[in-house]
Amino acid sequence: MTFKVPDMSCEHCVKRITAALEAVPGVGRITITLDDKLVKTEGTAGREALIKAIGSAGYTATPLD
Repeated sequence: MTFKVPDMSCEHCVKRITAALEAVPGVGRITITLDDKLVKTEGTAGREALIKAIGSAGYTATPLD
């Protein structure tokens, strides 16, 4: 799943989002492109769980797929 995270602006943001997503059961690979403000995940975790995790890190996630 791919999410747009418009309020992600630095490496600290990337680390916070990565840590939050790693805590979600079923998350496999996480790819974050800071320049494009995109977060991509692979695995079996549900969309709502991923959005909630990114939100708990303090960011807004909009699903793109």
